[in-house]
Amino acid sequence: MTRNTRRRFVKTVGAAGIAGLAGCTGGQDGGQSPDEGAGGDSAETTTAGETTGSSGTETTTIKFWHAMGGDIGKLIDSLASEFEQQADGIRVEATQKGSYRETLNATTSAVQAGNPPAIAQIFEIGTQLAIDSGVFAPVEDIIPEDRVNFDNYLDSVLNYYRIDGTLHSMPFNSSNAIFYYNKDAFESAGLDPEAPPTTFQGVLDASTDLTDAGAVDTGTTWPNHSWFVEQWLAEQNQTLVNNENGRAGRATEAHFESEASKTVFDWWANLHGEGQYLNPGIEAWSEAQQAFLTQKTGLLGYSTSSIAPMTEGARNNGFELGTMRLPTPGGQRQGVVIGGASLWTPKSLDSAKQDAAGEFLAWLTEPAQQKRWHTNTGYFPVREEAITQLEDEGFYDENPNFRTAIDQLRETEDSPATRGALMGTFTKARTIVEEGYVSMIQNDDRSVDDVLGDIDAQVEDALAGYNQKVN
Repeated sequence: MTRNTRRRFVKTVGAAGIAGLAGCTGGQDGGQSPDEGAGGDSAETTTAGETTGSSGTETTTIKFWHAMGGDIGKLIDSLASEFEQQADGIRVEATQKGSYRETLNATTSAVQAGNPPAIAQIFEIGTQLAIDSGVFAPVEDIIPEDRVNFDNYLDSVLNYYRIDGTLHSMPFNSSNAIFYYNKDAFESAGLDPEAPPTTFQGVLDASTDLTDAGAVDTGTTWPNHSWFVEQWLAEQNQTLVNNENGRAGRATEAHFESEASKTVFDWWANLHGEGQYLNPGIEAWSEAQQAFLTQKTGLLGYSTSSIAPMTEGARNNGFELGTMRLPTPGGQRQGVVIGGASLWTPKSLDSAKQDAAGEFLAWLTEPAQQKRWHTNTGYFPVREEAITQLEDEGFYDENPNFRTAIDQLRETEDSPATRGALMGTFTKARTIVEEGYVSMIQNDDRSVDDVLGDIDAQVEDALAGYNQKVN
């Protein structure tokens, strides 16, 4: 169904905002996303090193392995090219290596083979694995001291990657979870399109109004992905695991039987039981996106990383997009956990490559580059200065959908819950949570308590097995 009752479409910017119909893609966090590749060669065919250019100047070539495909991958290529033009004797070979998991595996294999990339993009939940590998140098030891003032970086971003006072990697594509909503559908159902719901109950009520009015088939959707569960636990100041979310010592116990977790799963199961949650499948980012853009649902839980292409996708499908903070139980808000990935540098690099990597990382997080990155994607800038400049330029006044993620992040209160969990089995834990939800909605005999008890037990078994290997 197509409704064109609202004509005040929001201005979008950038190449990554150009998307076709419902098929637009955007970066999602916490797992394989449409912006991550379906595969990638683990072996690099070019040999990076020092060469002499036509001018006689020695050139240091560094490899940058990342997991971004589509328009975002092209944007990375463009940034690397621009850096080369202004850098003194540094060449950057940016290569898309497949998914986040494939990029991490390719990097560790290359390190063992003695031919590592200078910079590797590793997803946030790979942080403990990367540290345990022992192959990476803390980024604060790589960046030139006179080039970076970390006091100007967003604390909520740095806090995820700063462990025991040491910043291990450079934040790059950082995001959080928000909800998108169809303003035209809201208006058709008699809802105020400028006052979206803020609570769990509000989402159920709005979903019911939307379907009762025939505006959509199902009220809401989001990928069956543990990342959303993690966000909702953080909002209730509930850690996923013990030892301050694995930051004061290795995690050994899971907290999925907590009251906060029961609140989330009770609501999630009830939404499905009421026919108001469309389950697109485990980690089904594209399917959830399609259901929303084709106006089968009126609300969508998703990543902030896709604001630019989602705004254009909604426009191409005949409706105006709105963004709202992550709904929470009773409006309680401690804050959100960042998603996405950061940039790591192997400690086995020679000094020339290490210095070149530091120069590129410093340049990449300068305000000019961060503004371009943010406005073309939805990933937020990692520096306050970039946000302030965009505010002064009126960007958020013209593009209010981008402001939601910034405000939500700025209002996050620092705690072990909002800093995010550290565990070497994070990918396994996410799969356990996602499969647990499926078993709950597919089996009437399984209560929320039963499912959460099983999740806890399985996660703790995985933690025990991992800890035994690394200790």
